[in-house]
Amino acid sequence: MSTKRYFKRDAESEYGEGICYMEITGDWPSRQIEIYGETWLWGDEKHLEHLADQPFEVLDLGEESEIPSEEFERARQEAMKRTPPK
Repeated sequence: MSTKRYFKRDAESEYGEGICYMEITGDWPSRQIEIYGETWLWGDEKHLEHLADQPFEVLDLGEESEIPSEEFERARQEAMKRTPPK
């Protein structure tokens, strides 16, 4: 079984500045939430549009960005309420 780790960091996109939450399984992103004000985006292995496609080693995520799984799951639940799966 692959180890899961969770991270939160600042993000920037065409929506402006925001926050990105990432779940890393093994060496790859497996779930992701991005929040830009009222715009909430998310991705997972079945919904790849908003999931990073780079391995952990190039994502510039250090220990200072690591968060508890509960914090990630709260953000994920809110993202699913605001932007249900298609």
